[in-house]
Amino acid sequence: MVQKLLNRITLTTALIAVIFIAGVAITQAGTNAGTAGAFLRMGLGARALSMGDVGVAIPGDGFGIYYNPASLPYLTEKTLLTTYNYLSLDRHLNFIGFASPLRPPAAQKGENLNAGVGVGWISAGPGDMEGRDTDGNPIGSFNFSENAFYVSFALRLHNRVAIGISPVILYGSFPDLSDDASLYSTRLGFDAGVMINPWRSLYLGAQARHINAQYRWDTGTIWEENGTTTTDKFPRIYRFGASYLFDIGLLLAGEMETSNENDNEIHAGAEYLIAQMDPYIFKVRAGYDDEDLAFGLGFGFEVWKLRSQLDYAYQIQDVPPFDSQVISFSVSF
Repeated sequence: MVQKLLNRITLTTALIAVIFIAGVAITQAGTNAGTAGAFLRMGLGARALSMGDVGVAIPGDGFGIYYNPASLPYLTEKTLLTTYNYLSLDRHLNFIGFASPLRPPAAQKGENLNAGVGVGWISAGPGDMEGRDTDGNPIGSFNFSENAFYVSFALRLHNRVAIGISPVILYGSFPDLSDDASLYSTRLGFDAGVMINPWRSLYLGAQARHINAQYRWDTGTIWEENGTTTTDKFPRIYRFGASYLFDIGLLLAGEMETSNENDNEIHAGAEYLIAQMDPYIFKVRAGYDDEDLAFGLGFGFEVWKLRSQLDYAYQIQDVPPFDSQVISFSVSF
């Protein structure tokens, strides 16, 4: 029994090590900094963020809407999700979503065919920004908001293989840039993913994010004759990861991330089940997020006979003036 457990730990550690080594091997790194869509590269959900921003290879989590739509068929219940990020510099990033498994007629007949769907809305912004003219004189405050609307669908083609896709409607807006006009951009991007369960509780996942994602700004709505059109492309991001859940309640996960800007990152984390006294569940988490550390807690309970989950994450960041905190709440039914 002990030997089997040691073998599983060794296998999972080896897989995570491979991911880490592969990431180090491609350290001719660029950076995604300064490119559009930064709010969609901050991670999502207290559970994933407290584990180092991992999620591409974790099945049955409603936040797969964002991390890997191919995980949605592994859901067992309908789930309503919310997240609030407490960020520095008056920034905000919030999320609300809904995910559900689907059981088509083929699955009800015993065939290996399951599906999952999800919808979600990420809203972000930097708060009020002070505007100045060419002489440096204040001319009032401006606001910029970014929104991403997800519609996810996934199909479990085999009991060990699932694929998924998420069309994402992107909407960026300067609502009060002038007295009689606003500047906005609405575009359609895509995320796609695959999840494989080759052995027991071992899962492998891959995701391509921000396919065709961009903002296209047309200032002709404000300066009719002197307006111009500018396109800001989101960097295409690719994630590859693995996770394994041990019988002792320990979940280990690791991921490698790269982009067409050659920005390479490593993410790794762990979750451990401390206690389970039905309907109460208590978990602790820790993670490594590309040189930053994170910690968190998870508490499961019931509200009006609905299974609920409250998660908290604390991210130690090197961006002043202080670290970020995230709270997520979900209800399954």
